Amino acid sequence: MLRYTLPVACLLATAIASAQTTSVAAFSIPKPPTIDGTVDEAEEWKGVPVIEGLVDAETGQSAPVSARYWLAYDKDYVYLAAKLPDDNPASIRAVEYRTNVNLDGDDFVGLDIDLTGSLADFNSFQVNPRGATNASLAGGRAAKREWSGEITAKSRVTATGWETEVRIPWQLMRIPAAGRRNVRFNVGRYVPRLARYFSHVFTGNGQQALTPTWAGVELPKPYVDRSIKLLPFVYGGYDRETGHVANAGLDLKTSLTDQIQLVGTINPDFRNVENQILSLDFSRFARIVGEARPFFQEGVQYYGSGLFASQLVGQFDAGVNVYGRLGQKTSFGFLNTSDFGVGENGTENNFVGTVTHDPNARQSYRIAVTNHSSPGLSNTAYLLRATQLIGKFDVTVRDLGSLDTQAGFGRQSDASISYGDKGMYAYTTYTRSERDFLPRLGFFPEKDFKGWQYGFGGNVNFNKGPINDYGFNFYGTSYDRVDGSPYRRNVGGGLFGTLRNGHYATFSAEFGSFEGQRDTLYSASTGFPRFDRYRNINLGVDWGIQGGSPYRSIGINGAYLLGRRLQLTASRQEVRHFDSTFELSILSANYDLGRDRFLSGRAVRRGRDTNFYMSYRRSGNKGVEYFVILGDPNALTFRTSLIIKAIFPFQIG
Repeated sequence: MLRYTLPVACLLATAIASAQTTSVAAFSIPKPPTIDGTVDEAEEWKGVPVIEGLVDAETGQSAPVSARYWLAYDKDYVYLAAKLPDDNPASIRAVEYRTNVNLDGDDFVGLDIDLTGSLADFNSFQVNPRGATNASLAGGRAAKREWSGEITAKSRVTATGWETEVRIPWQLMRIPAAGRRNVRFNVGRYVPRLARYFSHVFTGNGQQALTPTWAGVELPKPYVDRSIKLLPFVYGGYDRETGHVANAGLDLKTSLTDQIQLVGTINPDFRNVENQILSLDFSRFARIVGEARPFFQEGVQYYGSGLFASQLVGQFDAGVNVYGRLGQKTSFGFLNTSDFGVGENGTENNFVGTVTHDPNARQSYRIAVTNHSSPGLSNTAYLLRATQLIGKFDVTVRDLGSLDTQAGFGRQSDASISYGDKGMYAYTTYTRSERDFLPRLGFFPEKDFKGWQYGFGGNVNFNKGPINDYGFNFYGTSYDRVDGSPYRRNVGGGLFGTLRNGHYATFSAEFGSFEGQRDTLYSASTGFPRFDRYRNINLGVDWGIQGGSPYRSIGINGAYLLGRRLQLTASRQEVRHFDSTFELSILSANYDLGRDRFLSGRAVRRGRDTNFYMSYRRSGNKGVEYFVILGDPNALTFRTSLIIKAIFPFQIG
């Protein structure tokens, strides 16, 4: 099956005529506009082409809101202005006011721009009605402003909506080469009370080739900043278990070329990074939390092969991360970590290498290799992946293998095809995974199976009336062991819906068997409002039979923003299973002292174990950062510990 899927896909793709893309003429603005949040169409933005029209970014249907955009540039900056009409300006939400922060939950304007024109290297910029910004740069970069740079924006709410002006330095983005070029871009706006993002042109369901063209942009000469940016840190304090604590380390970053970045770290401080907490939900397989460590966030886009889960790499002594582009169509990432003194003077080493080639907007090829070595153990794994878009179909084939000193050689192969159109989707995947397949740096929680996964579903949005949206899904799995013996089967499905005022409800059911054990699980949840991450409350209940035993889980969580400064979040989950009761409660608080200073803390109770920590931090801005941490954020029970940490950014050259 895998042998013939890709050639057929390529032949079909060749037979499909390319669709006409929207083109906007580039405009070199003679006088830079004043970034004050007042869009002066008659003077400052005179002559700049106006971009109008929005559609639902998920379904392509007409949008219930409108917008007008102006996009211009000069030798130093890209400029964006937008006017966002709103029938109810009082409902415009703008809580954040800082630079380079998460704007989810606020109204915001979005600009996506790919200077290479390859549709594989987008930079994304967002601005809310208070001028707060978020920059997500191509490749993925950590949030430290000395490393990522920043944009300038001003916004204001008016009697008819809101408007904004944005200035983005060219050198914030990686410029492929100087000269005239057709750049790809898209603009849009997010409206939280509708929980929908609207874009100028619909590019979903395999329609990336329709991404608008900014035609004839004169890109400036790339500037290679060969300075070495250093972030040395020191921390010290007292810990009841270890006594006095003193440590230091160093993070660094530099540009090897205009397209290639190098990030290094020596003795990184992961101890004081607050990790996510997994829920108590029943699972027969291992689970992992999200990655929060800055070293692994740099270049993360180039490592997404499925063969590497950075969460499986623990503390280490030194690491290097090199990533970027080898021309317009090829990107890469190489990462290595070393932990010295493992065992008796041994070393643990982890290496990841990934190269991706995107010959056009509809094809992508990737090869990846990982290696883990430690005293008495060696593991090497590879991945080959090809993806082809055929109209609204997405076809992907993968072949993976691993060679391990303990498990030997094992292999996994899979092929999938998915379809999407106007909010509806369907997919099917065939996988064959051998018992000895064991890539130790990848996250593959099950092996020794073969069979199918399949599903379909959809989401329907309404521009008017009491219902905001509703959706449904159906899915199934049919796996046997590689030798043909029964393994697991399940089918399930669900419904969800949201009212215009933000109330939502969901219901789902799943029926299956796992190695002879019958499973039946029902789930229901409700909450209000679905669209507000700052103030909400949610309740969920699961019940049925899991692993041959009655199962019940009740969870409640909520968030409340007290004024504009104090954000509180709380959750509690109680699970009864196998004649036992498991409990998890979490309370978090964050008090904004202004711009870059915060008081925060978290308390966690798991059964009879309780832990909490508190911290003061000055971070998220340029200059020296300070942290005072009482307790250990990730311990099981409270740990008497007081740590003071400082980071002193500077650069050489």
